[in-house]
Amino acid sequence: MKIKCIAIDDEPLALEKIKNYISKVSFLELVKTFSNGIETIDYLRENKVDLMFLDIQMEELTGIQLLEVLTNKPKVIFTTAYDSFALKGYDLDVADYLLKPISFDRFLQAVNKIYISRNSEQKETKVIKKETTTAPTLQPEVQENFMFVKTEYRMQKVMFEEVLYIEGMKDYLRIITKNEKIMTLQNFQGMLDMLPQDNYIRIHKSYIIAINKIDHIDRGHVIIGKERIPIGESYKQLFFEYLKKRKLI
Repeated sequence: MKIKCIAIDDEPLALEKIKNYISKVSFLELVKTFSNGIETIDYLRENKVDLMFLDIQMEELTGIQLLEVLTNKPKVIFTTAYDSFALKGYDLDVADYLLKPISFDRFLQAVNKIYISRNSEQKETKVIKKETTTAPTLQPEVQENFMFVKTEYRMQKVMFEEVLYIEGMKDYLRIITKNEKIMTLQNFQGMLDMLPQDNYIRIHKSYIIAINKIDHIDRGHVIIGKERIPIGESYKQLFFEYLKKRKLI
């Protein structure tokens, strides 16, 4: 069964790109598009969809405001030109966060995740219906404690627990661990996709940090070991909201 989706964006060219990408994916069905959030609310009162591609920065009603007023939310993939909203997306439990300009392979990665999750939920439902005398035993999803990053001519294993912070270096990222510095040809969004979202957060256009490695927070900076890392102005509010949500401050 196809995943029924809608797309909301006040930029015609961006909306057209999403429509084009959806048309290339066999398991997606685009049922409607919108240029603003108000029309979307009216439509969702009467119609059920599985997935919503939602721009954040729109006039009258932002994508975040739209999500906050919806009661029965479909799965949501944010589409935006501003990566400073990533943490807010995490708070709202969105499925993914696509940074414009969106490449087709990144789009495909996001919708594949929805497809796999949906199939898994349907299988679990069937198991529960079939097992009437005993509760079904469902295998939990395995959460790895490491990742592989491409460095020089090899894929290097990096343990999450050893990562202190990650620094942008032009076309590269430099991963600072307890014992070494690893250079990798990777972008920030791709790195955030690999890292566990409950402990790693971007606090500056050039830095991702490990929350549990912070020693001090002082005057617009976090201190990790001997490193004093700035908190960017566009990231500051979301950073402290995240700490409050986790009851860390």
